[in-house]
Amino acid sequence: MKKSTNPSRWSEIFPDLLLLITSYIVNYADYVRVRAVCLSWKSTLPSKPCHLPTQFPWLLLPLFNNNTISESHCGFFNFLDEKVYKLELPEIVGMGKRCWGSPHGWLIVMHEKGTLFSLLNPLTREQIKLPLLVFPSYSLEKGHIIRNIDKIFDFDVVKAILFASPSGITDFIVMVIMKEGPCGLAFFRFGTEGWIRIKDTEGIVFHDVVCFDGQFYAVDECANVYICDLGASPNIRQVAGRPESVEELEPEHHYLVESARGFLLVHRYREHIDGTSLYLSFYFTVHKLDISKLKWCVLEDIGEQVLFLGTNASFSLSARDHPGCEGNSIYYTDDKRFRNRSLGKSKSRNRCIKGHDLGAFYIEGGNIEQLPSLSVPNPPHVKYMFPPPVWIIPSP
Repeated sequence: MKKSTNPSRWSEIFPDLLLLITSYIVNYADYVRVRAVCLSWKSTLPSKPCHLPTQFPWLLLPLFNNNTISESHCGFFNFLDEKVYKLELPEIVGMGKRCWGSPHGWLIVMHEKGTLFSLLNPLTREQIKLPLLVFPSYSLEKGHIIRNIDKIFDFDVVKAILFASPSGITDFIVMVIMKEGPCGLAFFRFGTEGWIRIKDTEGIVFHDVVCFDGQFYAVDECANVYICDLGASPNIRQVAGRPESVEELEPEHHYLVESARGFLLVHRYREHIDGTSLYLSFYFTVHKLDISKLKWCVLEDIGEQVLFLGTNASFSLSARDHPGCEGNSIYYTDDKRFRNRSLGKSKSRNRCIKGHDLGAFYIEGGNIEQLPSLSVPNPPHVKYMFPPPVWIIPSP
């Protein structure tokens, strides 16, 4: 008589066989489910698998209950299975906290009360504390040079960008774009004591920063592009002006993206809905910069590339490597910030994002589609979102 198979024996599967089976998994969410089957499998399978391909970005969303934002949990929308995964993340939820996404699996979190920054992996809850955003100044007292620390509370961090993953490496950079501060750009490099301001950026309103071929570039509100030298004496130098072919209708925002198609400058156009405080994006245009000649050309097709813009580092992926998305398109989230008087007088604490302006723009036809199955209430019911919708590529 043949012996029956006991389901509990699954926990006794040979480790090498289990590793072979899981090597065919391509979705990180599926891998997490397999590790959760039993303690034996969890101990056999590494928490940080190295075989998984780059994941399709997840969309970080606040969780709502009767149009009220949860104070402890967030949702991550996975486009592959169109499901929202609920995670407890009090580190980024609530007043006085802001976060920005990245393609490296980490969020940049700012605690506004102390201008204290940290990096957070939302899947592992691992955190890396960054120094307080302060800048030293020097004064002469009784013939001695005194080093003072100037805390910058009356300023506005517009965007924070993480360059390279901090997991297992000792060389990553975080750059912030500021308004109403001592400079427009500042950065922190792992291994240094604190933040470093970039000279010649005072009074310039920047929109985005990107690293392309090992060089850092920034774009301002007029679509001028600068190269950033992060050497011994950090400074900027303008290398390209506004593209001549930008439409007469003024774009509201500019993004820089490193792509397989080259160095891209993306313009975003919004329109306000009559009789309301709401706004919606209705068009995007893309230009490519020839770095060797510093000349712009219009791109009417970006091929298999998919761009991800919003409250995150701007990045691109190949649709060929990520089934479920359409190439030659731009996925975007709301990043238009407005002043909410009800949140107090501090300039650094009353800039909010409504969160409703998100979708996908298809370049070939020029049409926009709403993102599917998102648990975001109707805009009139929500004044702002904490955290706002953020793109992040999951990575353990």
